[in-house]
Amino acid sequence: MKRQTNDKLRGGMLMRMRGLVRKEFYQVIRDPSSIAIAFVMPLILLILFGYGVSLNAKHVPIAIVLEDKSQEAENFVAEFQGTEYFKPLVMSNISAAIEKMMLHQINAIIVIKQDFARKLNTYSEAAIQVIVDGVNSNDARLV
Repeated sequence: MKRQTNDKLRGGMLMRMRGLVRKEFYQVIRDPSSIAIAFVMPLILLILFGYGVSLNAKHVPIAIVLEDKSQEAENFVAEFQGTEYFKPLVMSNISAAIEKMMLHQINAIIVIKQDFARKLNTYSEAAIQVIVDGVNSNDARLV
């Protein structure tokens, strides 16, 4: 008995849904402006956001504070200079780099400490410090 009641309710819901879809379809066919809103506008937005809006950051200005003058540190900096994603500015003073960040001239600071080469050769890994300006979240995520 309960199963028959549920089947009747579902059948009634499907009939109402079918009627609603039919009514809306006729409404769209009668009014040409609703065709534009229903089909043309999403197509334009798809093209606009697909090609016009890019979240790829390129040539992000960063400062690299180079406290270690070793060949390993220079090679590390050269990797940043060889990519299209970053526009590095090599500096020797962190206070000048922080000042440039406060003036919004750079988006990040990468600090290579004095013992970079020694730690890299001894432990096969060396820590660097990355200070990111989080105002532009996409550039901050990339850095």
